[in-house]
Amino acid sequence: MNKTTKIEVDIKLITPNRWNPNTQSKELFQKGVKSVEIYGMLSFPLVRETAGVYEIIDGEHRWRYCKELGHKIIQVENLGEISDQEAKTLTVLLNNLRGKDDIEKRAKIIQELNEGQLQLLPFTAEEIKNEKELIDFDFSQYEREEKIPERKISNNLIFPLTAEERKVWDTSIAKIREKNPKVTEIQIFLTMLKEYFWITWGVRISKDE
Repeated sequence: MNKTTKIEVDIKLITPNRWNPNTQSKELFQKGVKSVEIYGMLSFPLVRETAGVYEIIDGEHRWRYCKELGHKIIQVENLGEISDQEAKTLTVLLNNLRGKDDIEKRAKIIQELNEGQLQLLPFTAEEIKNEKELIDFDFSQYEREEKIPERKISNNLIFPLTAEERKVWDTSIAKIREKNPKVTEIQIFLTMLKEYFWITWGVRISKDE
């Protein structure tokens, strides 16, 4: 694969790709714009070059922040000409190889930030409040060993659902029953489970399984 080259590009010559799975809320977008306005771009979009146009592989949001701020020229990391397959692979890899925060360490950092800095973080006020409270939480109450009561064996499957998830479930059942009034909830559930396995893991479950 080509090595990247740092270049400055007219922002009008940059275009997002068609497959980026990473989406962003309006609130998070505005936080990103403010962050670039204050600190500038701390890392630059990764692009590939095709017929004089630069297609974004990673960093679409950073590009949009700069457009919102009226930047005419931005710096990018150019990979040159690479295939669609390589570009798509990089998009997925770079979206998923950044690791996850240690929650307790992050909470300690958040406690040290001032109000202006906190407003730039990709969290709601409630989430920030919960993070701060995490530092003072007494986890020792969960360190005692307790005997786990025996559970009766049951053939029932129990799935805890949020109110929104339950609403989606009930709506789905109602729509399916409009077309087939005789179908049961378990039949609907099994069908949805099979689709889940297929979409998530590419495993097709036959009727016999």
